Amino acid sequence: MIGLFDTVVIALSLALVVFAVLRAAGKRQTDAEYFLAGRDLRWPFVGMSLLASNISAEHVVGLAGDGYRVGMVTGGFEWMAAWCLIILASLFAPLYLRSRIYTIPEFLEKRFGWSLRVFLSGNLLVMNVLTKNAIDLWAGSLLLYLLFGWHQVTVMIALSILTALYTMKGGLRAVVYADMVQGTWLIISGIVLTIVGLVSVGGWSGLAARVDPALLHMAKPLDSELPITGFLIGNLFGGIFYWCMDQTNVQRVLGARSIDQGQKGAIFAGFLKLLIPFILVLPGVIAHALYPGLPKADMAYPRMVSTLLPVGLRGVVLAGLIAILMSSMSACYNASATLVVRDFFLRWKPGLDGRQQVTIGRWITALMAVLGVLAAPLVGHSVTIWHYLQMLSAYMGVPLCAVIFIGLLWKRGNTAGAITGGAIGFAFGLFLFLDQNLGWAVFSHPYLTSFLHRSILVWFLAAATMIAVSLATAPPPLYKVETNVFGAAAVQSTATTDYRPWAAILFGCTLILWWIFR
Repeated sequence: MIGLFDTVVIALSLALVVFAVLRAAGKRQTDAEYFLAGRDLRWPFVGMSLLASNISAEHVVGLAGDGYRVGMVTGGFEWMAAWCLIILASLFAPLYLRSRIYTIPEFLEKRFGWSLRVFLSGNLLVMNVLTKNAIDLWAGSLLLYLLFGWHQVTVMIALSILTALYTMKGGLRAVVYADMVQGTWLIISGIVLTIVGLVSVGGWSGLAARVDPALLHMAKPLDSELPITGFLIGNLFGGIFYWCMDQTNVQRVLGARSIDQGQKGAIFAGFLKLLIPFILVLPGVIAHALYPGLPKADMAYPRMVSTLLPVGLRGVVLAGLIAILMSSMSACYNASATLVVRDFFLRWKPGLDGRQQVTIGRWITALMAVLGVLAAPLVGHSVTIWHYLQMLSAYMGVPLCAVIFIGLLWKRGNTAGAITGGAIGFAFGLFLFLDQNLGWAVFSHPYLTSFLHRSILVWFLAAATMIAVSLATAPPPLYKVETNVFGAAAVQSTATTDYRPWAAILFGCTLILWWIFR
């Protein structure tokens, strides 16, 4: 059971979040302030908010669960994210920030037209409900149920209400200020649990002696569930969409004070991502040594918290979980409100002033809270929470990544090609998802066991379709490509030097880590 000191620690954590929100909420609530924090964020806030909005209960519970099931290899998603953040800083941030956009779909309208803007915005909203909001609520409520027996639905409703209220009050600035507290708390709590776990298992040497050595290696063969080629190619494609085109993540960069601050923030987040396998995946491997034979892999993290941590430390870890859960949910709420208001309502009613936009955004935030509670039970049917998230994200995000990336790289790509490629790629991804989960076995080659390899097929089909259709139809007008492709952004950007040495160091550190844990 939770002790008095645990309760005090949790209350202190929530009080710090409330303080951060109240401090942020003092700003005048214009549309730019509510949705983009007044475009005034410095790089530490951008970087920590990128981490905190991405890491949530599905990472805390799901990464440990997959660490228990397949080992350290599942941390490869986090290290590949570091490379995707380098791509965000190098290619996408200058393009977006120079355009002064509110949403990523808004930029796509400049490059491809209204139809692709609607397609991406709708896709992002569906993903926000199914792969962010629902997973956050299910994973967090599951952990609290396993630890303390709290009713899952009650927990989901309470967390949704609290998070929605502070998001509605302060907008993106409140989210980012709270992220600084919650992200720091996550790192501290993760380090605490990892250290306690390693001590309990006899250090690294004791862990290596008690588990299958394969659980400590991250480079897996082509016919495995998480092959190294799947990470370096398939997960890179999916990661580019997630880190460079997903509104929930990129919105922090859109709120940066300058291109330089946005780039540095992305690189800072990349360095923080290098820590995640050690503070979230490694505890799952430790749990495999301490508690073999758990009925469900996602029980690894709750079991460690309930059995290894004394009163007080348990409160620190639990506070970290609640804080980071609320952080990810608030990011999802604010991003969804931005998408609906900027991509749909302003299309129907272009005369809406800033106050009206903020009001509508607050109502959308409340709606997202309700939809998350309704969709959360779907997550319970997956093998692990993390497996559900990665598979669904890959099949839904990779087709869009293919057509958007090619469209920003290749001036000849046009709207017809992008829409056709995205639609066919999306349909093929849905087919592969059903083929894998319903046992159709149409694609039964050993190298296609992994959804990471399957997602590569989706990417290339979408890309090939876009290229073929673009070449068969009229080229896009010059005004759609002259300032809306990568080459144009690189020429016109003037603040691209300071982040580059750090990007090179981040790339090198990631390579070294892959080599050490190969």
